[in-house]
Order: sequence, then structure tokens, then C-alpha cells
Amino acid sequence: MKTCIYTKETFQKATGEHILQNFLGARWVSSDISCDKVQEKFGQDIDCALADGLQGIRTLLGTKSGRGGEAPDIKNIEDTKGNKYHLKPGGIPHIAQPIITVIPQEDDSHEVIAKLGDKQQIGWFISKLRTMFPDNKSLIDIDAIKKEILSYPKEKRYLDEALHIQLNFGGKNYFRGLLKSAFNLLGVNNSSIALLPCFDALRTFIVDGVGDINKHIRWLSSSDELPINKMGLFDHFIGIYSHEGNVDGVVQFFGGISHLVRLTDEYNGPDIRYGYQVNPFRDSEPAENRAPVFDPISVSFPKFDDGNKGSAQVQAVYKSIIERLLDRYLKMAKKEEVSKIIDEVLLPHDGEVLSEAILKRLENRLIEFLLR
Repeated sequence: MKTCIYTKETFQKATGEHILQNFLGARWVSSDISCDKVQEKFGQDIDCALADGLQGIRTLLGTKSGRGGEAPDIKNIEDTKGNKYHLKPGGIPHIAQPIITVIPQEDDSHEVIAKLGDKQQIGWFISKLRTMFPDNKSLIDIDAIKKEILSYPKEKRYLDEALHIQLNFGGKNYFRGLLKSAFNLLGVNNSSIALLPCFDALRTFIVDGVGDINKHIRWLSSSDELPINKMGLFDHFIGIYSHEGNVDGVVQFFGGISHLVRLTDEYNGPDIRYGYQVNPFRDSEPAENRAPVFDPISVSFPKFDDGNKGSAQVQAVYKSIIERLLDRYLKMAKKEEVSKIIDEVLLPHDGEVLSEAILKRLENRLIEFLLR
């Protein structure tokens, strides 16, 4: 029999629990630390809250889940002109609803320019057109419009306007999900310690949301990067350790979004130091490290007692962290886009002599990219 570290109930068999949530690209699973009843509860609330809070970053980066699933689209993001897009994994925009530009002509007619996300939006476009020109409904030739739109080849273009992505990480359920990953790490390494009474307050907070959040969570008070070895640019990291009667730690998402955690302040057992690190792009070897080396006693390692409970300073610190994260993303995206442009232009001509026309096409595509 096994004992659930959350309910302290015994169970014989359970679905595998991800130590760090599956949507983050982690693959470490244990069937020994939590029962199915509590796993089902977590899947309905705190895991969803954590996923929702980090969705903007995950979709922008395009990282996959531990089981290989794609990040969800971010729906109906507006650009600076009010046009709406869906943001697909990897930061790829897709027109969410027809974008219509009407240019009046000297003969009282109108030139209509339409941009559609796909052919399913043709009916939507015609409906909007009829609303814009209610007195000329009979002049709108539906079949001709459909035929003309379908005759145009599909095109990919860079956006001229900026998109506004809102990030909302934080909140009680988000932090309960974050604390669950830290407690999972303790449980999978030493379940007997995780079952000690000193962790009961943490258990109650994670399972039922009852308790003082400030006893368990702090925001960073500095935007300094964690002093840990990197596997990639956007590593997730959990590190927990004991000191002076406390079990503290840090949980980092996507190489920067970090929070300080305190699992208990009543610990008197053996020394603890456990870590887990994941490269969500899985482009390093290894892509996971279940025992990373880190030095929590180092002066530069953030301490729970030095963390911030929430103030004006928090916004400035995390703004700096997000800016650093986005700068890394842009550098990565630019490199990938240039490689894609070169492949699209040159690979169809593999083995051919590079003609002036091919090189000109490559030059034009790169100029268009650089201008954006």
C-alpha cells in the first residue's frame, strides 16, 4: 500500500502524477505520491489555474507538453488598430475575423480590400459587407466574391501593427498549483518526510486553499537570474532545501518567472536538498535533470525571508524579468525566421545554380523581414 502525501490516505494504485505539470513539458511521473481522488481535484482547479496564468508565455514560445501536445491558441488578441487575431503556438498570428478596408472612389463607388484568416470566413465577410452597405445589398454578387477570393493564393505576411498580450500569472489557485510541484518534488524523493505533521498547513493550503498564502509564497525582490546551470534559454527549475527549521525553495518557469516558496517553518528532520530542471524545448542533452546541483546557501540565491509579499516594487521586478524573457524570445524567433526564409527560397532549387532571380527573391524576403 502507498500513502497519499496530500490526504494521508492509503491507496493501492493511482494514475501517474507529473512532478512538474505536464503542460510545462515535464516527463517525470510518479504513481506513488498521490491518489487518484486528489489528482482529479487538482486537474479541475489548481493545475488549470497555473496553466492559464502561464498560457501567454507558453503559446508565444510554442513549447509542447510532456506528452507532446501543442500549446493552446490565445484567442481574439487586438492589434493597435483594433483588428483581432488568434495567436498560435510559436507566436504565429492568425486573422480571427475579416479585416475590411473601404476606399471611396471618385465615381461614388468603393474599393473594398479584405483580409481573411481562411476560406471559412468568406460568409462572415459577405455578412459584414452587407451591413456596411445596407442600401446596396442587391449589388453584392456573392458568387463572384467567393470566386475572386478563392482564386487568390494563400499568403503569409508580417504584421504591421503590434499585438497586445496580457499576462496574468498570480492568484491563490495559481500559487497552489506552483506549491504542488514543489511538494511533489519532496514527496517523490522522500515521502516519509513529506508525510510529517509539520507539512499539514501546506497540505491544507494546496488541497483546499485554506490558510495564509504569505506563509508559503513570496515574490522575488530582485530581477537577478537564478544562480543555476542552464540547459536552455527557458528552463523550468524547482529547488527545495532545509535550513534553520525551514524548508524553503524557488520555482522558476520559462527561464525567469520565479517565486519563492516555504513548505514549512517547523522542520527538525535531516537535511533536504532536492532539485528538478526541465528544458521545455527539449533541444539539449539531457533535456531533464532530476538532481541538478545548486547552492541554496550562496549569497546570490534568493531567500524566502528576503522575498516580497506584494508591493509596487514587485511590478518593476517582474516587468524587468518579462522584458529579458521577451528579448531572448525575439532573438530566437529572428534566428529561426531567417533560417526558414533561406530554406523556403533555396531548398526548392537544391542542386541548381543560384541564379540572379533566386538571389533577388531571397534578398526581397530578408528585406521584408528586417523592415518588420
